[in-house]
Amino acid sequence: MRTNRLKELWRQNQTATNAWLTIPSSWTAEVLAHAGFDALTIDAQHGLASDLSAILPMLQAIGTTDTVPLVRVPWNDPATHMRMIDGGAQGIICPMINSREEAEQFVGACRYPPVGYRSYGPLRAELHLGSDYFQHANEEVLTLAMIESADGYKNIEDIAQTPSLDGFYVGPWDLSLALGIKKMGDFEDPQLLNALDKVLNVAARRSLMAGVHCGSPEIAAAMKEKGFHFVTSAIDTNLLKKAAADVVQRYQDLVKK
Repeated sequence: MRTNRLKELWRQNQTATNAWLTIPSSWTAEVLAHAGFDALTIDAQHGLASDLSAILPMLQAIGTTDTVPLVRVPWNDPATHMRMIDGGAQGIICPMINSREEAEQFVGACRYPPVGYRSYGPLRAELHLGSDYFQHANEEVLTLAMIESADGYKNIEDIAQTPSLDGFYVGPWDLSLALGIKKMGDFEDPQLLNALDKVLNVAARRSLMAGVHCGSPEIAAAMKEKGFHFVTSAIDTNLLKKAAADVVQRYQDLVKK
């Protein structure tokens, strides 16, 4: 089976770079996969690709490279977890994990028995990732629980004890809402920074990976220095919006001369 490059990077104490895919396009996914990110996450929660019929072509496009494809699922639904990893996703980011019980339900759906209760049928996963997929999937499929709610943050110590959980992924905007921080996703706010420190400390004690959603490459670099090993530095829609606006502004500046 093809090994999960993210886990290899973390074993070497390196930080992996990730970009977020919200546009339901295999072409956009392929372009970003060739850009040099270590991973791409298809956002099936708030993005516009919401089911496997849209996500499968994106997984196939990312599969033309060594970039690791992940899916942020809409909710903690075992059927969705299983379909995405059967389709070739090498990891699942699950939103709004509030308790160890919910984390166990999430992770169990991503692991074959006796570790979990994933149903057998890795249709594309076996074709794309290797004929020995079943023998190694429990170790190679990545499971990241999102810490972004008041309960999830309060129960993070218990969540960290979930067997076979690989790590946390912090959603700073929702976590800001949960903590009562007025400016969402403000990486200079002491309360948010303290919360991020708590996530890092719990992850370190349990030998878990910690990732965080960042608003820019600059914030991603700062979070790497803080100790996160998985940083999201770009979103496809934002890249397109900024590039288009820059072209329009450059043209307008030129014709005014």
